[in-house]
Amino acid sequence: MHSAPPSPSRRSFLRTAVFSSTALPVASSLLGSCATTRYAKGKLRHASIGVGGMGETDLRNISSHPDVEIIALCDVDKLRLKKAGELHPSARLYQDWRELLNAERTNLDSINITTPDHMHAPIAFSAMEQGLHVYCQKPLTHTVVEARRLREVANQTGVVTQMGIQNHSNPPYARAGALFARQHIGPIREAHVWTDRPAGWWPQGVERPEGSDPVPEHLDWDGWLGVAPNRPYKEGAYHAFVWRGRLDFGTGAQGDMACHLMDPAPWFMELGDPLSVESFGPPPSNDTFPLWSRVRYEFEPTRWTRDNGVTVTWHDGKRKPDALLSELGASDSAYHNACLFVGEEGALMASPYEAPRLLPGDRFVDIPIPEARGVNHWHQWVNACFGNGKPSAPFSYSGRLTEIALLGNVALRFPNQKLAFDSEALSFPNRSDADRFLHKDYRDGWKIPGLN
Repeated sequence: MHSAPPSPSRRSFLRTAVFSSTALPVASSLLGSCATTRYAKGKLRHASIGVGGMGETDLRNISSHPDVEIIALCDVDKLRLKKAGELHPSARLYQDWRELLNAERTNLDSINITTPDHMHAPIAFSAMEQGLHVYCQKPLTHTVVEARRLREVANQTGVVTQMGIQNHSNPPYARAGALFARQHIGPIREAHVWTDRPAGWWPQGVERPEGSDPVPEHLDWDGWLGVAPNRPYKEGAYHAFVWRGRLDFGTGAQGDMACHLMDPAPWFMELGDPLSVESFGPPPSNDTFPLWSRVRYEFEPTRWTRDNGVTVTWHDGKRKPDALLSELGASDSAYHNACLFVGEEGALMASPYEAPRLLPGDRFVDIPIPEARGVNHWHQWVNACFGNGKPSAPFSYSGRLTEIALLGNVALRFPNQKLAFDSEALSFPNRSDADRFLHKDYRDGWKIPGLN
């Protein structure tokens, strides 16, 4: 599957020696001292893990940076791996990411991770421990505890990180953010976020498929399962994209889209951790997230909100806050995916796909929508790896955003019950039985010390 990697350089050998130790603060100091110079005369040596679907997009964008060299590619699906390899013929090919990190550890500077959600944290954690910069698709992790751990390790190692929420860097949110900062709508009292997922995108609200099918020769099924509990392969039920609604592998509509659509809420309002979370709607089945959900969060006040705090409510399954939108005169023109800020003087609707709007429209007819330019989210991260600028969605920010989204998934299991959240202790003081859904066990053979 792959040829032998070249001999390590002295610099990469020293880096490997540092990161094979447990002294993460020492590693952080080393990276911090050389982050602006270590690639000055060379390329960012990069590996892509997961090269199909969105992985193809990530690989194309990262490799288009003139200072990136693709060293290795990895995918559990040989057909996808072959296709990517044809575009990067000098890259070495792997089906097992663990083998890649072990064989290439002295030849790499960075990786990107575009796998099913349940494998994000194990790969990102392992890569950061080796001192590699990491670009990871959203949601950052499968559980809240994993997200917190990745935030900690990113801080300890000093590597450059970015979560794949490219909308964060695109013009629509830049325009919405500039408009929000002008405070036309007054102090914010609530925000609502909605999406048209999952309906028609992937299965949810269904049970686990019965029976099994032969595993295709091109697929490493054990590697695809990874840290998840073992189960038989079933054609069309998991690989390649229909896993997203499955509890063992995906994070449902909220895990998928909240990292895009809820993003402006903590970003623009500078929110901290939620004080509580409560769901309204059906609970998950034994195997998948429900067909629809509504989840409300409470947050402490910030300089952008009312003094008594602010609520953020998530809606999915094509459901919106219809009564509120009707009141604002937007019931027939609301975007399918959006974040709505409701202030004392009006409302602002922000979408990653359309221009922002002030509501009611007749109240703000003379207010211009500011122009703003976006940046290439992938190239921004590559540049930051060279010490040029900073990523806009590092794990220090995107880890918290992921935690917020995944707390909603915990609340789904306890409908109509407000779960007080202690962020420091990572627990629900009034429902200790909910704590177990903040983390998970990895199956034998896949456990990672320090992560799970």
